[in-house]
Amino acid sequence: MRFPTDAAPAGADWTARQRSSSLRILRQTVSDNFQGMGWTMYISRRDFFLGGAAFVAANALPAGAIAQGVGGRNTIAAPADGTIRIAHCGDPQFGFGKAPEGKAYDQDLERFVRVIDAINRERPTLAFIAGDMTHKAEDVTRDWPRLLKMFKVPVVVTPGNHDMGNSLRRSRLERFREVFGYDYASFKFGRWRFISGNTQYWYKTEAEDEQRKYEEWLAAEFAGARAAGEPVMLGGHVAPFIANAREPDSKENHPRAGRAERLKMYLDGGTRFYLSGHTHRLILRGYKGMPILNPETTCLNFDGLPFGFRMLTVHPDGNWGWDFRRV
Repeated sequence: MRFPTDAAPAGADWTARQRSSSLRILRQTVSDNFQGMGWTMYISRRDFFLGGAAFVAANALPAGAIAQGVGGRNTIAAPADGTIRIAHCGDPQFGFGKAPEGKAYDQDLERFVRVIDAINRERPTLAFIAGDMTHKAEDVTRDWPRLLKMFKVPVVVTPGNHDMGNSLRRSRLERFREVFGYDYASFKFGRWRFISGNTQYWYKTEAEDEQRKYEEWLAAEFAGARAAGEPVMLGGHVAPFIANAREPDSKENHPRAGRAERLKMYLDGGTRFYLSGHTHRLILRGYKGMPILNPETTCLNFDGLPFGFRMLTVHPDGNWGWDFRRV
């Protein structure tokens, strides 16, 4: 594996070992006193094929969970042994892939149908789709109502900038809710609380009333999780940052104004993982022990990696893996 020399966190011990001739496991042990601003690892195409793409970390996760979703309590069944498995799907973004004119939408759709088939075979706890459902927002009504019915496991979604607009538009918000039923929600599964957020509210929007409602709801969710001592799995299209928490504003991160406060809210609220999309690049980095994960997509990967999704597995003892599934 290859990662920048200035990216590994102080106080972290990185070791690599060979599990088989085709699979290398990267193991991370984060010290209790790690206070770094963040660490980032970009996976090269060469390292992907030589080392595989499974990540196992030894981070102790406390017990917990509940969930109060928008419009009522939402509960997802979890395995009796307490092991959580989440299919983490990057941007489907039908119509964005490289293909002859007029063919990109159909090819991207076909690949995602293969993702659904793969997920249905494995039957994880749930599938999380990290936003940008289609390249053109108006296309979201074309196939998604049908695709959602194809899943044999619970599906959680989060909207992206191509769904909402870089500046969230009320008409797009209403269309997304019409198809998926919500643009943010939380769910109880096993001993976890999964919060699916709408990161487009962090930017300027004409729907300021909806923005205020979301900010109040999110703060209440984290306050409730903290009071109950529950661990949180947080999903959102845009990650807080790419390389470090102090980086300048870009199209790939949360606005710097308020970023530190939001990160504090996530950590104080018990967030153990942040699952994102948006970058179209495989990125693994963390913030004070909280992994922030960007998987491959099924439309266009800017780093040239294969199409597919990730399977996040979290064991009761705190060990976790984030394994690639090619389609």
